[in-house]
Amino acid sequence: ARQGRMRDQEAETQAARLLQAVQQRDLHGLAQRPLLLTVMSWLHTFRGQLPEDRTELYADAVDLLLRRWEGRVGGEVGVVEQLAIPGLKMSDLEAGLYAVAFKAHSGAAEDEGTADIDEADLRKWLAPYLGNDWNKAGEFITYIRERAGLLVRHKHDAYTFPHRTFQEFMAACYLVGMDDYPSEAAKLVEQAPDRWREVFTLASGSAARTHRLGQAIAAVNALCPEEVSVTKAPSREAFLRAELAGTSLLEIGLVGVGREPVGRAALERMRRWLAAALRADHVLKPVERAEAGNVLAKLNDPRFRADAWFLPDEPLLGFVEIPQDAFRMGEGKEEHKLELPIYYIGRYPVTVAQFGAFVEAGGYREPHYWKEAQAAGIWQDGKVKGRLDDDPRVKPVEYGGSLESANHPVVGITWYEMVAYCRWLTEQLCAWQGTPEPLARLLRKEHWEVQLPSEAQWEKAARGTDGRVYPWVSDPDPNRANYDKTGIGATSAVGCFPGGRSPYDVEDLSGNVWEWTRSLYRGYPYDPKDGREVLDAGSDQSRVLRGGAFSNVRYVRCAWRNWDYPGSRSYDYGFRLVLSPYL
Repeated sequence: ARQGRMRDQEAETQAARLLQAVQQRDLHGLAQRPLLLTVMSWLHTFRGQLPEDRTELYADAVDLLLRRWEGRVGGEVGVVEQLAIPGLKMSDLEAGLYAVAFKAHSGAAEDEGTADIDEADLRKWLAPYLGNDWNKAGEFITYIRERAGLLVRHKHDAYTFPHRTFQEFMAACYLVGMDDYPSEAAKLVEQAPDRWREVFTLASGSAARTHRLGQAIAAVNALCPEEVSVTKAPSREAFLRAELAGTSLLEIGLVGVGREPVGRAALERMRRWLAAALRADHVLKPVERAEAGNVLAKLNDPRFRADAWFLPDEPLLGFVEIPQDAFRMGEGKEEHKLELPIYYIGRYPVTVAQFGAFVEAGGYREPHYWKEAQAAGIWQDGKVKGRLDDDPRVKPVEYGGSLESANHPVVGITWYEMVAYCRWLTEQLCAWQGTPEPLARLLRKEHWEVQLPSEAQWEKAARGTDGRVYPWVSDPDPNRANYDKTGIGATSAVGCFPGGRSPYDVEDLSGNVWEWTRSLYRGYPYDPKDGREVLDAGSDQSRVLRGGAFSNVRYVRCAWRNWDYPGSRSYDYGFRLVLSPYL
């Protein structure tokens, strides 16, 4: 802007965007290095934004750093001219650096950080790309020593890459150039998965972007060639390779994958593997299952029906029958018996994709879904005000998530938005010819509705009739619910904790997110006729939340009660559905 190459306002906008861009998980580590932040700034300034594709970002950054050696700054001689090797091109030096990265990565003492490269090894590895002239290799090393770039001197006689990601990316470029890249890449992952995982993924992206889509898909197939077994439980290593294969398909790009029949077949196979991984609590750690769920979300989770508003692909669209019988509600001195009539409850909390269908259908613009919110002054002209917590994880968005978390519980929305969603879904299921029985009859002839559960309905679904403390009977177990001891530290894809299901096979009732109920926070014994189930009590009347969340074990007991005001939003507040007569 000072040089007159862009307006001041444009510069301010670009600076703000860059600050936001470098906080991305993949880029934040790079941005902490002055050289790499400078490279990112140049790319961002003259392209208007950083590439969203990280493989493209690293390729552009490598190219920019190489071009600094190629050109002249202040009359300086470029590296090719200085070396004066007949027929030498920058592509030869680039290939030499790829080889150095691959050999350094292969022989690194640790699986973290960048490798130390002895000067003698560096000269030996570069010489074949400089006419097998060791003296010219030495000249090139001297050139590198005196200038910042893709290799930096960090000890008297040792060099390294400026960031591990550059080492991995350049090793990936070398790997893609091998004669039998697909099988070699799969072999490396099987031998040392922690070391080669990132290289494999970046190689997939690099191959696809250099017009070797078929090889990229072949590498994924070589990594995970078989169908997931339904009779013999796969090993932990097999599941982790499937998760890596799914990640690599994303790096290749789903549009490109979908162009090839073999790519479509691989995609469907990885979806099945990852769906099975969510249930593999006997071999995978909770964090590993959660990561499989995150990858599955981006691959389009096959457990949900896109043609049915992303409800579960089950005979009853994820609604589970809770039979009529008595159960024990509350704990300690407040415990009492209660009998509830039959109802159906959602197997999982409502997901980001499910709520997103409501948003995309224009649900925020239909006043008849928002009676209570209008009365409370929360909804106006298609906008919901709500109260935002100070926590930066709560964002003022119309629904709490993106397609990257499509199979996670929706969060960051108010109780009023959940009520509106229930009314909208009731209308859709009543009108849809595909609504299964008995749900269709109950909705159309007996006038049942999709609603938020009462806290009594929620608690019965969680603990059954035997008064258990947790849905799984035994003591707290981080393999059965997403709470603080589990180590995930955020919401997880629904269905990651099959061992935590309730007696009725309802899942995620403990942990993951607090779940809103329709009930006002009143004392026990519970009485549905005392006015606690009315929807129009006002925004100053607190409502009950149940189930705890990913942040604390104390609150995941079936009987624990929490409360908040219905206009509140939080990063760990979600909800699930019931189908029952109007309460």
